Amino acid sequence: RVRARFSISRLISAYYFGQPMTKRTMESFTAISTIAFFFLSSDIAFAFQSSRSNSNFAYRHHAHATVGKSRNYNDASSLLPPRFMSAIDADAAIISTATATKTAAATKNNQSFDSFDYNSHWYPVTWAQDVPMNQPTRVTLFDVDYVLAKTTLQQGTGKGEEKEEVEVFYAMIDSCPHKKVALSEGRITDCGTPDKKYLQCSYHGWTFDGASGQCMEIPQTVIASTQSDANKRSSNLNSKVDSMQTTKAIKKRREDATVVAVRVVQNMVWISPSFTPLEALVAMEEGTLLPPPEIPEMDMPGYKTTCVVRDFPIDWTVLMENIMDPDHGYFAHSSSGAAKGFDLYSADGVENMVTINEESSEGGWKITSAVNAVEKMNEYNRDVRSGSAEAGKEETKDKSPPKIATTTFVAPSLIYMGRRSTNSTTSPAAFVTGFWVCPTGTGKSRFMSAAIGKTPISIPRWLVHINLNNFLDQDTFLLCGQHRAVLKKEAEGLQNLDEDDGGGKPTNNDVRKSTYVYRSPSERMGVRVGQFFDSTLARVPNRREGILTWYNKNSNNQKLLLEPWPRREEVLDRYEQHTKICSDSMDVVKRCDKVMKSSKLVGLALIFMKIVNRSEALAVKTTALNPLLTSGTPIIAAIRQVFSQSTSLICSLANRITATVLGGKAFFTILTLAFLSYSAASRIKREFFFKVDDELHRKDIKSIAKNWIDL
Repeated sequence: RVRARFSISRLISAYYFGQPMTKRTMESFTAISTIAFFFLSSDIAFAFQSSRSNSNFAYRHHAHATVGKSRNYNDASSLLPPRFMSAIDADAAIISTATATKTAAATKNNQSFDSFDYNSHWYPVTWAQDVPMNQPTRVTLFDVDYVLAKTTLQQGTGKGEEKEEVEVFYAMIDSCPHKKVALSEGRITDCGTPDKKYLQCSYHGWTFDGASGQCMEIPQTVIASTQSDANKRSSNLNSKVDSMQTTKAIKKRREDATVVAVRVVQNMVWISPSFTPLEALVAMEEGTLLPPPEIPEMDMPGYKTTCVVRDFPIDWTVLMENIMDPDHGYFAHSSSGAAKGFDLYSADGVENMVTINEESSEGGWKITSAVNAVEKMNEYNRDVRSGSAEAGKEETKDKSPPKIATTTFVAPSLIYMGRRSTNSTTSPAAFVTGFWVCPTGTGKSRFMSAAIGKTPISIPRWLVHINLNNFLDQDTFLLCGQHRAVLKKEAEGLQNLDEDDGGGKPTNNDVRKSTYVYRSPSERMGVRVGQFFDSTLARVPNRREGILTWYNKNSNNQKLLLEPWPRREEVLDRYEQHTKICSDSMDVVKRCDKVMKSSKLVGLALIFMKIVNRSEALAVKTTALNPLLTSGTPIIAAIRQVFSQSTSLICSLANRITATVLGGKAFFTILTLAFLSYSAASRIKREFFFKVDDELHRKDIKSIAKNWIDL
């Protein structure tokens, strides 16, 4: 309103300033002033805001409605000079543009997510390096099992050229069309052609083309065909193959397996369960299937990546909300030394506020939060709660502009965060943490993470896994309560919406709005992500059925009777959740077993040699051979002589070695090394199994008082 009033005053003054005050000018000025009075008094700014059309039409319509009625002017605009009308139109356009921008922003913040389609996305399922070569592996997405296979093919472009061996992936629904057994229990065969590999079911031997899913062989029909003539059989088989290929191009047959699109991007295996490989290529060209999202730094030179994988019995939506919640790290991860790092991503509600940027596309959504990467709670705790003096604080404080801590969520599966320069929230960060969350099903998830940074050395992957598993165990058990509350509320909401809509499928379920209590200034992004989940989860494949099944299993007469609180050993079972599905960690466990066995054998052998007088036993055996040397033919005697001398030499060497080993400090040194090797291997191996019990957790949370002093 103020802007509209000042704009009109400015325009009137600008036009009449310096004009000769003729009678005509005075009449025009009087008329315009009268119009302006009514114009302003009736808040023409709201007329501009409500009118989404031409600003000149909005002005004329309002002037006619206001002035025309009181003074009987047929057209108020006839009183205004053309130059003034042009200026009015221009300024009204500015007002309309500003209003439209605010309205668009408001609409954007409150936009519905009706266009978001979970079927038009790729989903991360595992790291490519964790898929064993030529060994089918089961992965799960939206409560559906898929078989994933990695193999090598020979590919070349021209005749006579040496063919290159390339790595390829196949993905199918993990169910054989024959008897519905798991194809992931089968094998990759050596038959086929150099540019094709087949997947064979281990139950009845049905064989499928990995790329198309076409059934290539049913052994029982091949055996039966041997009763016919060889030529006829050959002709029939050739025609059958041609028929199979023709049929495949037209329609999928019942005996064919169901393939799904699969690709590898940035060392991550992605599948799109709604498309076959060929359909995915077409859909990506047409824009109906969005490409897998990427983290720019992973492809930049000089960056090294260390990746992690772990399964959780926590709903994937809860896990993603946890990752995007910077406030929890200051307390839940206080003992890990990461509290300061989390604090850089939080907001204080005063000087350091979170800004949100959203990007929407057809079927996709992306949101980025940004805040000054400076200490907030840590500084307040140190300078205020602890009662330390603030003298000299300004002198020691870094005066350089702070970096920007950004967190980006690319729906539905990718989150990455890093501290970037102040000039751009998209500039490369020296270190980025990426998180890929696979929605394996209702109430469960697969967590995949990567540390991406410019580091001079590469840390062994298994060593990173030990540290990260300790980190993850600090708050995973806490999420059980949030997980149960969210699933319960979501199920109740679905049932209520079913009753209200007559059984129709709802598209919005205000679970988080009615369950959580948001108060922290850091939760702006969390609130928006919660709105996204509440608006779209009812459209997640198999989500509705899974939620209601879980609820019905745990309810009786509409009263929720949840199963007993899960045990830590189940929720934090590192071996089942991580070690078995991570090739590097499993390799370390096997190596530790070998070291432990070898160390044990060495120790036991040393102790046995120390107890038994080995040298006397060997001397007795050597003496016992002497009578044999005198009997028999000369040839046999010669052979026995050579054998005796060799035995004596070996025994002599053994005695010296034994004496050296068992004598003096050598015995204790070797025994100590064996014990230390066993202990170190045992300790490392233990890191890949359940570790954080109640006692360790209680010890962990005592460190909270160091970060947030008790008053």
